[in-house]
Amino acid sequence: MVKPTARWMALGASVRGASHESHGQKNQDAVRVKNPRGANDFLLLAVADGHGSARSFRSERGSALAAECALRVLEDIVRKLRPDAPLSRVRCQAMTRWPQAVVRAWKNAVRDDLLANPFSLLEFAAFPEKPPVVKPGEELPGTAYLAYGATLLVLAVTPRYILYSQLGDGDILTVRTDGKVTRPLPKQHEFQSNQTASLCTNQAFRLFQVRVEPCRAGGPALITLSTDGYANCFDSEEGFFTVGADLLAYLQSHGITFVNDHLEQWLRESSRDGSGDDITVGLAARSPTL
Repeated sequence: MVKPTARWMALGASVRGASHESHGQKNQDAVRVKNPRGANDFLLLAVADGHGSARSFRSERGSALAAECALRVLEDIVRKLRPDAPLSRVRCQAMTRWPQAVVRAWKNAVRDDLLANPFSLLEFAAFPEKPPVVKPGEELPGTAYLAYGATLLVLAVTPRYILYSQLGDGDILTVRTDGKVTRPLPKQHEFQSNQTASLCTNQAFRLFQVRVEPCRAGGPALITLSTDGYANCFDSEEGFFTVGADLLAYLQSHGITFVNDHLEQWLRESSRDGSGDDITVGLAARSPTL
């Protein structure tokens, strides 16, 4: 999925992991893109990774709902901020309103999905209690949200600023025109043994990482968002970082249509030869790069 824009262009691809294909499991990831309609519009990109465990048996729905809610909520926030709003106000909105709003929107979406498709006894067999049901005026128990559990990576690029946000594992990388790759957000090392912060975590809004920086000359030429299945294909962070530089080189030499046409194939090969996990990638490239 790729659309033209005057300054930035985003695309995304999501593939079912090689191990999931062999076991008949669904792709637990999701990616959603909103491209600018002109130079004064903004780009939004969201990547979500469902947990895919026995107790997160609807996480493919949870990740799709997460990506969709993220774009809707963030678009509302960005549009309500004046184009000339001080960056201090943008940062305040990003660090306070955004996390609470997106968690609330996701939980409401889960509630609606569960109302339309109640849990069966067989689905809920991994839990000792009976399946919860939606009741007016009552909050769902944590187990209901755990069934839909997902992590979230989000990017907003406006003419004045770039907003990065992350909940849980996965990777956001920035690549400069000279190929230097960095992380705009610090990597959280406490995610061990497949445990990670998630939209279903209690008080998840407190666990979001957020950064807002002004758009400036010498800023990133490419920004990548990817689920952890991609980084897990590599033996080291240095090896993973080469992907960002390689993608930028392909964009510079072959253009975004070539990358869009080949991205799924590259991700399938990476999953097959590496982690075996689902892999989802969202790319945002600055027009002079293309």
